[in-house]
Amino acid sequence: MTHLEIIQQRDAIAACIDRQQIAQAIEKLSQLAAPAPDASLRERLEQVKMSYDFMLRYLSQGVLDPQRDDVLSHIVNELSLLADQCVVALLERESTEVIYARRRELVNTELGSLLGQYRTLVNKTSLLLSVDAAQRDHEALLQLTHQRERQETTIFNKIWSSFPTTHGDAELIEQFLADETMPLPARCLMVMALFLGLMKFYDQTKLTLLIDAYATSHDAEVQLRAIIAVLLAINSYRKRVAQSRGLQRHIDAMTEVPTFVDDVAMVMYRLISTRNTDRITQQVTQEIIPDIIKASPDLMRKLRDRSADIDPDELEGNPEWQQILEDNGVAAKMEQFSQLQQEGGDVHISMFSRLKSFPFFQTLSNWFLPYHSGHSVVQESFGDDEKLMRDMIAQAPFLCNSDRYSFCLTLRSMPESQRRMIVSQTHQQMEGIAELEAEQVIEQRNQRRDTIATRCVQDLYRFFKLFSRRSEFLAAMDTEMDFTALPYLSGYTDAPDTLLVIAEFYLKNEFDNDAVKYFERLLATQNQTDPIVLQKLGFAHERLGNTREALKQYKRYELANDDDLWTLRHIASCYRALHKPEKALEYYERIDHIKPNQVSTTLNMGHALLESGRIEEALQYYFKADLMDDTKHRAWRPIAWCSFLLGNDERALDYYNRIINGSKPTMSDYMNRGHVHMCSHRIADAIADYRQAHVMASDDGTALREALLADLPHLRARGICDQDTWLVVDAAVQVQGPLTLNP
Repeated sequence: MTHLEIIQQRDAIAACIDRQQIAQAIEKLSQLAAPAPDASLRERLEQVKMSYDFMLRYLSQGVLDPQRDDVLSHIVNELSLLADQCVVALLERESTEVIYARRRELVNTELGSLLGQYRTLVNKTSLLLSVDAAQRDHEALLQLTHQRERQETTIFNKIWSSFPTTHGDAELIEQFLADETMPLPARCLMVMALFLGLMKFYDQTKLTLLIDAYATSHDAEVQLRAIIAVLLAINSYRKRVAQSRGLQRHIDAMTEVPTFVDDVAMVMYRLISTRNTDRITQQVTQEIIPDIIKASPDLMRKLRDRSADIDPDELEGNPEWQQILEDNGVAAKMEQFSQLQQEGGDVHISMFSRLKSFPFFQTLSNWFLPYHSGHSVVQESFGDDEKLMRDMIAQAPFLCNSDRYSFCLTLRSMPESQRRMIVSQTHQQMEGIAELEAEQVIEQRNQRRDTIATRCVQDLYRFFKLFSRRSEFLAAMDTEMDFTALPYLSGYTDAPDTLLVIAEFYLKNEFDNDAVKYFERLLATQNQTDPIVLQKLGFAHERLGNTREALKQYKRYELANDDDLWTLRHIASCYRALHKPEKALEYYERIDHIKPNQVSTTLNMGHALLESGRIEEALQYYFKADLMDDTKHRAWRPIAWCSFLLGNDERALDYYNRIINGSKPTMSDYMNRGHVHMCSHRIADAIADYRQAHVMASDDGTALREALLADLPHLRARGICDQDTWLVVDAAVQVQGPLTLNP
């Protein structure tokens, strides 16, 4: 069997299990296990088959078996596990995938031996550090650091590539994670190794270890990595987790952690927020940065004109220079960038994605490595006199761990002069950060867990999007990431406060289908409906084009708040979209009563009257709106159109001339003026306007013809036959050369 055929057969087995077609799953698994070199797999499959046969016999004999569900669950779990083990057995000898390369490399290496060697290296390091700083052997320390890091990578590879995790290895991992004398980065890496293994094959033991790591650890770094991994794993393997017995006890212990509820809500939000990363990246790379670059030459020219000797660090304090930034649009773009950062947006991935080509990132474990100043990359990037630079990177508030290492590697590759310049430029900024930290210690404590979670999620996002071998792993962050109704956790992931935060995120970022789903779930969980949820649900439906459903929710909200102008406007808009202009007019009149003499309301009342066929009345409202709106003249177009419909071609032509000569005319403006000329029997003028409309459409004439098709009833009402209309259109589109216009 080829690699693809093996995977397809495994997937077919999983599909049979999902459909509860156990006999078919056993048959397909027999075919998969037949060529496997490990005979024990076929022996275990035979035992599973016997168990299923016995269960069927008891069933056919009418025997009541109270343990049937447990037996069936065991059979299903064993079939799924055997299918995965068959895949490993068939592929690990020759496959080029990284997991099989690591398995072949470490086949004779025991995890216990690796951990023992690592502890020895840690103890040696502690011994060298126990002497005074002036007497330390820094070369020996750096050598030990390299050895320790290589050992961490080997341990990482052994854990994630081992499948399934043995009971003995599980005990060793549990002991190591609980040992707070071991370096925190190593324990964090161990957590991520368990997660990465789960992204290749479902392993209940690995999931249990992650759950227990969250429940028992006292380190926020370990805890939050563990809960992120747990949520992603359970979301990715919903059905298999639901069938897994024995998880409930571990999950119960996890839920006893005082911060559990807040952590789950926070992590869910951070994971779901990654769905907005592509949009933010596009906004940064295609809008913000290009606009700043475009404004830069003019900005620098103006700055040079104002002062021959400007210190850029003083720009913020000089109102005149700040005004230059604002006039050039740079300040607005920088504010936009800052706002995206403050909201937790991943604004740096577009810049740092280009810095993942260093050999450092060819090592799989380094994508998950927490940033710490003791790492050899940091030590070798900065000299003893560059502590400031180390501190700057460590305190950079918006950089994830992966990007910090990218920054270090970039600086290390720079010429010395450039490095010195960057250190000098950041000195004042670092002083500002230090002052801010001193003032906001309490706030930082409250935000620390969120910061850790955000950085970890961003590290994971970079791995799943940028790692060269990412396609070999389950794409956990490409899924819908719907964390509601998770097995064993639905009571926490469906909490009303959590649902509301996620629904608000989706609504704000225009993921309206998801917003509808979460708002509806929120309504289903609340004993008393919050009216504001109805309003927002209606808005999501309206943006999706579900006008009737939007109107339904707006009307429900109206029962609680009958004078909310925003809702009244949207109800009126829905009625217009549903071709009920008389109902829309009722709401516009209510709006006008609450807040009279508003141009937009007056215009909309005119629109509703026009759509009702009450053209004369509509025209009076448009004239009123134009008097109130004496600068923008938003009523000119509807005044011109109503005048045309009423046969007042002189007034219609006057207003269309104003529009075309005094603003930015559209294709419709030229076409409508052409209608006026047609009805006034100025055919050459009509052809000229239709030709200009055709030119603006930039097509083969389809847009003009489709637009005219909608207006045919109005032209007929003015006595223009269809044949004349189409002849004039063809003359505008087909005939080339200048036209002689009537005087």
